[in-house]
Amino acid sequence: MAAAFSALPSCPYTFFCRPSSTKLCVSCSAGSPTTTTIGSRGTKAPPRKRTGRMEGTGKSMEDSVKRKMEQFYEGPDGPPLRIVPIGGLGEIGMNCMLVGNYDRYILIDAGVMFPDYDELGIQKIIPDTTFIRRWKHKIEAVIITHGHEDHIGALPWVVPALDHNTPIYASSFTMELIKKRLKENGIFVPSRLKVFKTKRKFTAGPFEIEPIRVTHSIPDCCGLVLRCADGTILHTGDWKIDESPLDGKVFDRETLEELSKEGVTLFVEEIVVFVGPTYENMPSEFLAFVLECFRNMLLLKSGFFRKEQLEVLMMQTSVQMMSDSTNVLSPGRTISESVVADALLRRISAAKGRIITTQFASNIHRLGSVKAAADLTGRKLVFVGMSLRTYLDAAWKDGKAPIDPSTLVKVEDIDSYAPKDLLIVTTGSQAEPRAALNLASYGSSHAFKLNKEDVILYSAKVIPGNESRVMKMMNRISEIGSTIVMGKNELLHTSGHGYRGELEEVLKIVKPQHFLPIHGELLFLKEHELLGKSTGIRHTTVIKNGEMLGVSHLRNRRVLSNGFVSLGKENLQLMYNDGDKAFGTSTELCIDERLKIATDGIVVVSMEILRPQNLDGQVEKSLKGKIKITTRCLWLDKGKLLDALHKAAHAALSSCPVNSPLTHMERTVSEMLRKMVRKYSGKRPEVIAIAVENPAAVLSDELNARLSGNSHVGFGISALRKIVDGHPKGNQVDRKQPDGNGYAHLEKTSPQNLEVDGIEFERELPKEEGTTSRSNLAEGHSSASEDQDDFQKSSVPSSSLVNELVKGDESMVPPGEQMNKLKEDVVDSSDGDLLENENSRLKRSKSVKRNKWKPEEVKSLIKMRGELHSRFQVVRGRMALWEEISTNLMADGINRSPGQCKSLWTSLVQKYEESKNGKKGKKAWPYFEDMDNILSDSETMATK
Repeated sequence: MAAAFSALPSCPYTFFCRPSSTKLCVSCSAGSPTTTTIGSRGTKAPPRKRTGRMEGTGKSMEDSVKRKMEQFYEGPDGPPLRIVPIGGLGEIGMNCMLVGNYDRYILIDAGVMFPDYDELGIQKIIPDTTFIRRWKHKIEAVIITHGHEDHIGALPWVVPALDHNTPIYASSFTMELIKKRLKENGIFVPSRLKVFKTKRKFTAGPFEIEPIRVTHSIPDCCGLVLRCADGTILHTGDWKIDESPLDGKVFDRETLEELSKEGVTLFVEEIVVFVGPTYENMPSEFLAFVLECFRNMLLLKSGFFRKEQLEVLMMQTSVQMMSDSTNVLSPGRTISESVVADALLRRISAAKGRIITTQFASNIHRLGSVKAAADLTGRKLVFVGMSLRTYLDAAWKDGKAPIDPSTLVKVEDIDSYAPKDLLIVTTGSQAEPRAALNLASYGSSHAFKLNKEDVILYSAKVIPGNESRVMKMMNRISEIGSTIVMGKNELLHTSGHGYRGELEEVLKIVKPQHFLPIHGELLFLKEHELLGKSTGIRHTTVIKNGEMLGVSHLRNRRVLSNGFVSLGKENLQLMYNDGDKAFGTSTELCIDERLKIATDGIVVVSMEILRPQNLDGQVEKSLKGKIKITTRCLWLDKGKLLDALHKAAHAALSSCPVNSPLTHMERTVSEMLRKMVRKYSGKRPEVIAIAVENPAAVLSDELNARLSGNSHVGFGISALRKIVDGHPKGNQVDRKQPDGNGYAHLEKTSPQNLEVDGIEFERELPKEEGTTSRSNLAEGHSSASEDQDDFQKSSVPSSSLVNELVKGDESMVPPGEQMNKLKEDVVDSSDGDLLENENSRLKRSKSVKRNKWKPEEVKSLIKMRGELHSRFQVVRGRMALWEEISTNLMADGINRSPGQCKSLWTSLVQKYEESKNGKKGKKAWPYFEDMDNILSDSETMATK
């Protein structure tokens, strides 16, 4: 020992060494060279004063106190190791986590979570991609632990949110699944996909990463050892300890044991002396005290390490552990996959009829067990379900498939084999709506039909939340008479997640400084935290998604670390996908609104508003309207609720001021109907009110302005067109007429079409509209309660109306010359400029007019359509043919669009069929012979 101290000439301190009689160590003290001599105890050297803020490992204790008062969220300050879970904590699925060193991060996994029953129409729940996009400049790599959907399912949405150069690392089998998933969504990034192998280190972002082998229910599952200058992090991924896996690749205990020997994260500041190899048995508190008291050199196992060597050694020994918590509440240990293989073989050998097994499609090892049992019993394998083929094809490409896909019996050939010679592997263990087994339970599967002789082997676990629908599926199968074999005692399934005994074993092997439970419900995380504390881990905690957690440096002489530091919280939002293109937040996809409509119903009310007129000096004091109400998901009480809703809607509309905006009317009616339904049935439905103003109504002040010449020039036909469409009180406009009937005598002779210079004005007469409801239609009820409140329908020709207006109300007649000119402009079609301008304007308004097909134009269309008869037999590309017909018609001076040609042809075909069936006389329709020449044979009619 004296020789060892003689090798320290550069050290300014002197040492007093005294062997301990109770501990296998040497106690040491350091003193100032001016006050201490060898053999005397001396005084303690005054502590060095540190000032100012320093980065990284040199931060002072004062800074540590300040950091407790601050919330570091971003930047190169604060604890060096940082963890930000984006999903997977407090829930099953959607595993996604950021792990970083200061402000450089990697993303571990990007999975989906499957929706609950109240998230209607949703297929997948995805981590917050907006947060990932905002932090994409900090995320330097994506690491995938294995190929389950709760770890890779969100990649089609996460990859576009990342920087276009961010690499994605995964094992070979997992990468095959990733490629297929990205390809299905139109994402092609082959240059960014990197394959790693277990036990081979690679660098990604700020970490040197070592994948380690763990056993799970899918091939190529791995844990991750992340090393950097500030510590080491162990991320277990999903795992269990299988002592006899079918592929022979056992759980990698050796690496975990080596990791546990690396020690703890400490920064050495003084000289420390250990006696022989017994340092491993020293209490951790003593090591922390000694390492912080000395600096410059370390004597370890009779050897010397300079400070630089010591830092490298000790930095590699940081062990911060994150572990799967899924089965922490399950006592004992999981059974091996080989035990399940024996149970499957026993059941398949004993069956006399057809065997149908269902399992998780990703469990390739289970498929190997089924294949082995089929070979031993002489049965042929059939796979029913796309997901089974997806995982099998990926395993085949990677060389890990236990089955050659080409040897499988095709689904359409099932009936060619005797039932005793078949073993069907099918999807649907969770009773998914479109899965094969679920469809077969309804008798609607096109692949196979269940019968009494079938034996169903349920080789899976019912995922929490699916119990109800799985049980309903099993009830339907039982009603058919098939035999169902399921249950824990049958040993047909084993979990891919370690039970409590396995979790405890790994915690004792690794002995981490810090422990963070991950992957599971909040209850599971809390229980796993207690399990960690029971094994002697001092620093454990539970966090939620969005909370940033930091691991701080050594700060005092009594503990190895200050533990965890909270660095703030990000309010993450879930993203949803409906199985197709729709993707967004719950607000964007109206998740809450869907549930509300499903539980409380919906009412849609449309109102055609007609404001009171003042053409005769009599003004109505209330609004009226034509109201139509449609309901869904509401109890109508045999139509009584609909009657009450109509009365309430009319009352609410009448209560609105006559000059109210449409939005006010909609709001008033909505509130009234909502209160009515709540009072009637206790429900609070969504009410959608749509109010439109009747375009046929012309306010009196507008008409007066136009008749007095204060409006724009050329208003005539446009203004009269509105009146022709139907004045609500047409029979009461002029009560000063001698006959007292107003315009009622004109209704009998009024034309429904007004034609000027070949332009046909087609008036849209109000139609009777009944209230429709899915419920009352099912009951055979029809509602016409709004008919008695409809506006009166009238038709007045423009010239007659102007004459009556001139003769009637003198207050509305402008000066003589102006009125005469007005009448001439409106009625006389020979007025070139005015009518030409008006006609050109009318041609742009498709809602009030259309060009009438002339007989010669119709015959030209029929002829051209007949010439292209053979080309129309092709199903695709017909619109191009209609464009050709339109071009040919235009060459003949007939200006018709392809859509107009197609629409007329559809009408002609319909009339032809009616005439041919005797509904209309063949001779009465002038186009019958022309149409019959084209559509006479059945083949032509099939492709008309």
